[in-house]
Amino acid sequence: MTTRVEIDKRSLDRQAADWIRDAIFSGDLAPGSKLTEISLATQIGLSRSTVRAGMQRLANEGLLIQHAYTGWEVVSLSATDAWELYTLRSNLEGMAARLAAANIDEAGRQRLLDALAELKSAIKDKDRRRIAQADLAFHKTVVALSRHRRLIVQYGLISDPVLLYILLTTRLMEYSEAIYAEHEQMAAAILNGDAAQAEKLVCDSAKMHGERLVKVLQTQGEIQEA
Repeated sequence: MTTRVEIDKRSLDRQAADWIRDAIFSGDLAPGSKLTEISLATQIGLSRSTVRAGMQRLANEGLLIQHAYTGWEVVSLSATDAWELYTLRSNLEGMAARLAAANIDEAGRQRLLDALAELKSAIKDKDRRRIAQADLAFHKTVVALSRHRRLIVQYGLISDPVLLYILLTTRLMEYSEAIYAEHEQMAAAILNGDAAQAEKLVCDSAKMHGERLVKVLQTQGEIQEA
């Protein structure tokens, strides 16, 4: 009898990137952490050149910063970064919501309802990381339902930094149930084909949470400089 062996079809550099990305999102690698290729290669069990290629992937995604002669660093979300992300995010997601509401079909309705159900389940488990991931998955679903190829590509370029952003905003929410209520309203507008309302709700939510996070980061910056 032949034993079936599971083969990981991801390239080795992609495996390295996934390992580091997971460590960042789990908090094992904190924002601002200094990283070395040698140390990570030992932890991951891959060659230094492979880890370097994986780190370059993450630098392109906006999760790592490479400093000449001094090594690598996990990106820190500054007040300016948060402002740039929420203003960009609100425009991209708002446009996507408007187009999704205009183009929604039965298959799209089910995809959106499934994404909403996953968010509800994550909130019930009180797992903040899972909540953030489900939150992002909901918005990525809306973006996909826009059927706007270039919009989908552009959103993909910022999705990882946006997840860090959502993780931070989720930690600021006293009641995670409020997150579900907001997304339930967004979904309802899209499902009802109300393009204007869908766009407004998505933009208003991104702006509200974004402005709140900017204020927190500004305060933290002022404390560190004092």
